[in-house]
Amino acid sequence: MMHSLIQLSIAVLLLPLLSFVVLIFFNRRLPRGGDFVGLGLLGTSLAISLYIFWNVIVQHYDPAFSVAWNFTWLDFGNVPGVGPLQIKMGIVIDNLTAIMLAMVNLISFLVHLYSTGYMHGEKYYGRFFAYLGIFTFSMFGIVLSDNLFSIYIFWELVGLSSYLLIGFYFHKDSAADAQKKAFLTNRIGDIGMWLGILILYSQFHTFGYQEIFDHIKNGDFHMSQAWLTAAGVLLFMGCVGKSAQFPLHVWLPDAMEGPTPVSALIHAATMVAAGVYFVGRIFVILTPDALHVIAFIGAFTAFMAATIAITQHDIKRVLAYSTVSQLGYMVLGLGVGAYSAALFHLLTHAFFKACLFLGSGAIIHAMHHEQDMRWMGGLYKKMPWTFATFMTATLALAGLPLTSGFLSKDAILAGALGFASVEGGGIFYLIPALGFGAAVLTAFYMGRQIWLVFFGESRTHLKPAEEHGHDAHAAHGHDDHHHEVHEVAWNMRLPLVVLATLSVFIVFSPDPLDGGKGWFMHLIQTPATVVASTGAAHEGAGLHVPEAGKLLAEAHTDTQHVEAAASHEAEGHGPVFADPRQAEIAHMTHENHYTAIKLSSIMVVIGIGMALIFYVFRFIDPDKTAQAIRPLYLYSFNKWYWDEIYDATFIKGSILISKILAWFDTNIVDGIVNGVATIFRKFAFANGSFDKYVVDGLVNFTAFTVQTTGAVFRKVQTGKVQTYLVMVVVAVLGYFAFYLVHLMK
Repeated sequence: MMHSLIQLSIAVLLLPLLSFVVLIFFNRRLPRGGDFVGLGLLGTSLAISLYIFWNVIVQHYDPAFSVAWNFTWLDFGNVPGVGPLQIKMGIVIDNLTAIMLAMVNLISFLVHLYSTGYMHGEKYYGRFFAYLGIFTFSMFGIVLSDNLFSIYIFWELVGLSSYLLIGFYFHKDSAADAQKKAFLTNRIGDIGMWLGILILYSQFHTFGYQEIFDHIKNGDFHMSQAWLTAAGVLLFMGCVGKSAQFPLHVWLPDAMEGPTPVSALIHAATMVAAGVYFVGRIFVILTPDALHVIAFIGAFTAFMAATIAITQHDIKRVLAYSTVSQLGYMVLGLGVGAYSAALFHLLTHAFFKACLFLGSGAIIHAMHHEQDMRWMGGLYKKMPWTFATFMTATLALAGLPLTSGFLSKDAILAGALGFASVEGGGIFYLIPALGFGAAVLTAFYMGRQIWLVFFGESRTHLKPAEEHGHDAHAAHGHDDHHHEVHEVAWNMRLPLVVLATLSVFIVFSPDPLDGGKGWFMHLIQTPATVVASTGAAHEGAGLHVPEAGKLLAEAHTDTQHVEAAASHEAEGHGPVFADPRQAEIAHMTHENHYTAIKLSSIMVVIGIGMALIFYVFRFIDPDKTAQAIRPLYLYSFNKWYWDEIYDATFIKGSILISKILAWFDTNIVDGIVNGVATIFRKFAFANGSFDKYVVDGLVNFTAFTVQTTGAVFRKVQTGKVQTYLVMVVVAVLGYFAFYLVHLMK
């Protein structure tokens, strides 16, 4: 059975890749652009994923279930200065893997089905399904990977896939800019992630999750706690990029420039889910300091994004900032140790947010690609199926009782309260405060959206004439703005019904208040975790580890598992070791569960009440209120001016630095090079002149002298004996004449 699970998981991984290969090369030669190929292969993959889910989750129902397989991919032998260097690839299947495979596959299949209606008539229809295939393949690779190196490969493939899909309408400048923004922003986070991977590899000489965990468990490391914290924070940077956390959150709202089915896939099941999933996988190595950083970033992101969503007009932009906010909740949950709750919210959010995005797509499709909520209204009568499913998903997002969002989000907030109380309060209470504040705003902006879109009278006729023709429908070549609005076809409606059904509490727990009684919270428990010890530090490590076993084998530091830990130990699943601090967090989290439910319910009521006051009963006019607090309104509407701040600092700063470097290169570096060249050129000229006029002059003068002398002597040296005799006689006579003259003196 274990071997067959591995084989089946490989099939799940490769089927979307096959879809991509077939469609990218042959989509124009196939009927309907080959959409049936993508749909059929993803349907097969979904069936296999559900079979794996049934075997792992339903039949085994064991929190400790895990099966792994790997092989040596590259073997570099014994590398000088490094030692043996091997890179392995492998697959791990545990409860989290099985759940994520089923979730990603289901949503991807539903998006494929939905797209056959939404994207019908597009110029690059077949290419779109090819891109969906490579996107799904990349996410499956992340879910199945058993080591940091292979997950990084698929991590970058997800980045490439998102680049292709966000910029699908590449002829639009806004889409082209959005795809570049997403790609470059994510590369910043990925650089940090890679540095974190390298830190761990330099210490442990392996990329494998389990091998790294075992090294830490056994105290087999020499880095200080500061280095381990740095590695954890750097790895978390990958999540900051992929899951759009502050300060790298700016790309995700712009990602809506891609087709709406892409938004559903990115915001629910693939790209943004990857970041939170990755932090869950490396949760074991995160030190308390790293978790503090993670918790504060998640809390701030959840609140900040919610404050932006309340003023946006674009139906998809509201949902985009909602995604950023909900991802903040998940990251917050991981930071406070509510491991199970955070991953539970990842699952529940995937279903109701996919439903909301596909629902918004149905609305946009029916409204002939109008996306501004100000010109909608009255759609609940004309689109009853879309309204019912959209409302169900909205209630889940707002966290109302009887929904899945209520179970998961309140578990995170309970964990935040328990964490803050154990940490001594103070600034740590800011974490749950921001979480509850975001809950108020979530209920408000979703109530505002429901009213503007579905209730009241249709406001299409109120849209200024100059705004017509500038919406996304221009990209599709449609200009039928005044056609009758009607419900979408079955292939777009069925995914909404399935996803809305999965947003109800009964799917995950028989108890509407849960308290950790659901199957997910039982199966996805906090993994083995190294914790601070009250005993001595491991020699030379700089990091305190438990003396007895050095391992928190089943540390239920999560919200609702104090009792579960004891029963798990009693059943013989292994010792449960927890230091007092971890046990206290678990206890306080459990104690605060119903407090979190009460406070969260109050926040939701306040948020919905505010939406009713402003938009339904209009006791307070929202437009006049916006004018009265215009600076705050503009601050929210302009997204806290993050884009402008980044443009003024990082972007213009980078341009300024590039100009300074260009000036330095031109005037200093090139100046030095050109100056040296000039000096050597003049030296060469002087040297050439000296050679020409002095050296060559002496040589030529010597030659001339020899030549002239030779010419003279050539006249004398005739070769005739008579001449030589005459010359001798003349010479002798000359000598005697000279002698006689000398005697006479």
